[in-house]
Amino acid sequence: MVYRNSWGEHMYLYMNEPLARMTDNSPDSLYAQIVDRIRQWMKDGHLKEGDQLPSERELAQMFDVSRVPVREALKILEFLGAVQHVRGKGVFVKKINISNVLNNIEFIMIDPMHTLLDLFEARQAIELQAAVLAAQRRTDEDLSAMEAAVQEMELTCNGGSDQDIVDASARFHNAVITASHNVILVSINESLGNLLKFSRQQSLKDTSRWQTSLRYHKEIMQKLKEKDGAEAFRLMQEHLSNAKEYIAKAAR
Repeated sequence: MVYRNSWGEHMYLYMNEPLARMTDNSPDSLYAQIVDRIRQWMKDGHLKEGDQLPSERELAQMFDVSRVPVREALKILEFLGAVQHVRGKGVFVKKINISNVLNNIEFIMIDPMHTLLDLFEARQAIELQAAVLAAQRRTDEDLSAMEAAVQEMELTCNGGSDQDIVDASARFHNAVITASHNVILVSINESLGNLLKFSRQQSLKDTSRWQTSLRYHKEIMQKLKEKDGAEAFRLMQEHLSNAKEYIAKAAR
């Protein structure tokens, strides 16, 4: 299949280098290669901010794979902030600080599972302390932000997309950290934004876990309303440990 666009024939040849064929050619073993290949196109300047990627079907043909690993790769790139899906138009390279995003992608894809488990340990260090502080310092405005996120997540559980559930979950956790009124915790959380999107995308890809996550959010919010820091800490610890265990089991 020849993908023709403004890049020309030399780009077709460059972009059609086959993926390495491993003994395990499952979607999980191929999507990382696709992520890395697209990252390399961006790094080499063949894909620039605002450029449109080939369609999912075209990418599958170019890499000689099914659409499953292509779809997973594009989803990860979107969660990491490298690309944006525009409904009815396609997938485009986002107009952002692309060098920072590419570094995040490279960091994650060296060892995705190890990075995820390390990230959950970092989240525990940040969010458990945030829950304790939020119980002491939360305002009515903070609680309103949490309630809005929980309501959004509840609606999403009744028919939303992966992106919707990740966004709703992120809003809740961000609201809890904001309610700590600790500028350092808030700053660290913001700096991890794209990595956290990847983490949530992986832990919430199984729709059967959505209700469990929602239940924890509701219970944590209730304890913050009651200013019960010890219980908020315990529930947040359970919540993050539950997600971490799911990720570890899924990798076996």
